[in-house]
Order: sequence, then C-alpha cells, then structure tokens
Amino acid sequence: MTMIRWEAFTDERARVAWDEALMRFPACSPFQCYAWGEYRRGLGWRTYRWAAFNEQDEIVAMLQAYVRRHRFGVGLLWSEGGPVGDLSACDESLRLAIKETVGLKRLYCRFRCDRARGVHDVLRLKVQGWCVPWAELNTSYTIVLDLTPGEDALLTSAARNWRGNLRRSKKSNLTTRHWLTATADEIHAAFESMQKAKGLDEQHSREEIEQLLDKVGDRLILYRCDDEHGELTSLAGALVFGREANLWLFATTEAGRNLSASYAVFWKLVQHCQKGGVTAYDLGGIDPVNNPGVYRFKKDTGATPVELLGEWDWATRPWLRWFGNWAIAQRRRIKRAESALNKADSATQGSDRAPITSKPVELLHG
Repeated sequence: MTMIRWEAFTDERARVAWDEALMRFPACSPFQCYAWGEYRRGLGWRTYRWAAFNEQDEIVAMLQAYVRRHRFGVGLLWSEGGPVGDLSACDESLRLAIKETVGLKRLYCRFRCDRARGVHDVLRLKVQGWCVPWAELNTSYTIVLDLTPGEDALLTSAARNWRGNLRRSKKSNLTTRHWLTATADEIHAAFESMQKAKGLDEQHSREEIEQLLDKVGDRLILYRCDDEHGELTSLAGALVFGREANLWLFATTEAGRNLSASYAVFWKLVQHCQKGGVTAYDLGGIDPVNNPGVYRFKKDTGATPVELLGEWDWATRPWLRWFGNWAIAQRRRIKRAESALNKADSATQGSDRAPITSKPVELLHG
C-alpha cells in the first residue's frame, strides 16, 4: 500500500510553487489556483493549502480551502473546485493534516469537487469517511462547452434560435471589446440593473467584485458590450487556469436584453478563450426547473450538461455536521423566500423598491 503524506504550504511557498504544481494535473479548477485563494482571503477567509506526496516525493493531490473562525472555538472550512488529483489520497491523513494545520477541535469541513461524477470516486469518498450533505450550498449540475472544435463547427453546434439571436446582436450597432480597465462600480451597477429588472437576489456584492479585480488579475478575462451611445449593455467574465475556464461574471442590463447584447459578449469571450488554448468552458450551475431561461441560453450554445462529484462534508463532532447542514438549509429557505418576493416586487407596475438583498445566514459563502 502506497504511503501518502500531506504537507501544508506556507503562503510564501504557495506564492511561487502552488500554481506550477497544480498545472501538472490534466483537470484543475480555476477555483483552486493561488489567485482565487487570495481573493477569498480578501473577503475575510483564512486561506490554507495542502499537497499530498507519495513515496517518490511526487505531488499526487492538492487542496486549497478557506476557514472562518467563530465563537466557542468553532471553525468552518470550505473548498470549491477541489480536491484535485488522486482522490484515494483524501483519506484520514488529509483530515488529520487539516486539523493539525487549522488548530481547531471543533471543525466542520465541506468541499465541492468539480470533476464529473463517477461511481468509483463516490464509493471511494464514502469508504474514506466523507458524507454527502443533505443540504447543498450549490447545485451539483453544470454545463460545459467543449472548445476543441473549430470556431465554425462550434457555432454550427449551437441551436438555431441561439445563432439567430447572435446575428440579431450584430445588427444592433453594438461594440464588444476586451475590458482591461473595468472598475467595481461599473460592474456592480450592471448587476444591480439586471437584479432589479428580474427581481433577483444580489449576485455579487461590490466588495466581492472589488476583491476579484484586485486579487485575481489576469486570471479573469473580462469583456464588455456597449450600445451605439457607448453605454454598457452586457458584460461577461471567465476565470481561466490552464485549459479550464469558468464563467463567473455575466450580467445584462434591461436595454441590453432588447439588443441581444448577452449573445454578442458571450461569443466574444468564447473566441478569446478558444484562441488562448482553453478546451473546457464551464458555464456554471444549471437549474432547468427554477431558472429555465438561463438554462436554455447555456444549453443552446451546444454545451453538454454534466453531473459533478459535488459537495462532501465531515466534522470533528457529529453535532457539528448536523448543525452545518441545518444552517445551510435555513439559508436556502430564506433565499428562496427573498427571491419570490423580489420577483413579485419587480412585476408590480410603478414600483421602485430595490430588490431584497439581505443575507441573514452566512455560513460558508464569502
């Protein structure tokens, strides 16, 4: 049996070596890159990074995670996109390394693994002591656009209606460009316009956008689409690491919806990623029942739905695992109620109330 040891990376070591090691894995989520860890740090999390070494001193698995400490010595650890690499290394030795590094006796841990769900991985994690949460933070279903075909073939694979909307956008005197000088205020204003028009919860706070621009840097590829008067109508931003990209920012104003601006900016971003060597473009979570419009837009690009390995958790005490799931379930109920109120409010003629954006229960979300 191969012996595995987990080592914690110091911040100094991670700054120079983390991404280089991560890039060696064929599938590595942008959410596990060094810059994303610094983004989470900027939002008040404490960032930790571990790597698993085999007997030949080779790195076989990696995990970047974030911790928030609460009263009574309770800590919450969250990881998105990981672990990366050989999941057989994610046994009791990983949990011991986490406890030793974090230094908390009361710790609730949860990760979301962004690889496709497979029977062997599921069985392996269960045997190793990880559990499937009964209350999810995020959906385990996403949709991925394969960028390996040529541009013409990629466009041909899109639905007829989607291609028609893209052609319509080209007749609307729109200007789409790589946005290198974006500010948090401009991006946040576009999201606020979309949220108010659709009655949505807050998608990204101004602080989150500010930290994203500051910490993620050139890992974020951002495009904007302007109307003939130079006004922003739509924006799209993707996190890129190696050959993987993830659509993270996507907003269209009410005026932009009438001009099909989202199709123009989305396609420009696809072209940019394809030219940069990206082969898999994750368009983010899908929910055909509760959000059919977004689902149709993503599906009609020709992307393929994928079930992810998703979220798994563990806690140092059984009651902590129960409490973590209970708190997340409560948070989801509150958000569903807020969404229903926002949609009803946005449909009311003449109403100028802002969408409800409060976050009464913040457990693992930055």
